[in-house]
Amino acid sequence: APAAEAPAPPTEPPAPAADGLLHGRGVSAGTAAAPVARLAAPLPDPAPAPPLPAEERDAEAARIAPAAQRVADTLRARAADASGEASGILEATALIALDPEFAALAEAAVRDRGLTADAAIAEAAAGYEEALAALGGRMAERAADLRDVRDRIRAELAGVELPGVPERAEPFVLVARDLAPADTVTLAGSACVALVTELGGPTSHTAIIARSLGIPAVVGVARALELEEGAVVLVDGDAGTVDPHPDAEAVARASR
Repeated sequence: APAAEAPAPPTEPPAPAADGLLHGRGVSAGTAAAPVARLAAPLPDPAPAPPLPAEERDAEAARIAPAAQRVADTLRARAADASGEASGILEATALIALDPEFAALAEAAVRDRGLTADAAIAEAAAGYEEALAALGGRMAERAADLRDVRDRIRAELAGVELPGVPERAEPFVLVARDLAPADTVTLAGSACVALVTELGGPTSHTAIIARSLGIPAVVGVARALELEEGAVVLVDGDAGTVDPHPDAEAVARASR
């Protein structure tokens, strides 16, 4: 039988709900109110560059495997400090960094086409991410883990610190497009009281770790990135909503 046509994806985010709330999927129960703090910006995309000279390509390709190994070592060190599901998730993420096919694909792009190691890692990760998205379901939700590994390897290659969870002395609600497991684990020692992401689902590693930490979390909030930095919002992990303009009584109730 001919396959049914898939519905066209929406081209615009849904209109604001009539109740004035942002709606998503509550994946970790609880209610909290605090100012918004955004996840630090990711690394910029690799800048276009002419192909590397042939005599430089082997040395450039040889930078990839050691950088990936350092990333895996860091993730495993965090796994050793974590416990339960968080530890297992970080170990699994480390395995992505050590995937020999991933490294080989990037190295081939350097040797055959003269890409920089940075551009080759970005390109290889994009191909893997497309494959995960095509599988759908839980596999598609692993894309956040892959992007985290990509950014960590790129940061190692560039010799820069990877952006991550902001440091705050006062309670805050972390708002991000998505969160990598390694970042979510660091919330345990932070002043974060709730988590809101634009992407993610109930079986994503972000959701699993948020539940294990007892942090209220709402994922899949289409307009999450419109929340203003520093504005007090109320996150309801049971209802799956974010109130961008809570009144004083609601904030006090959430605090209690």
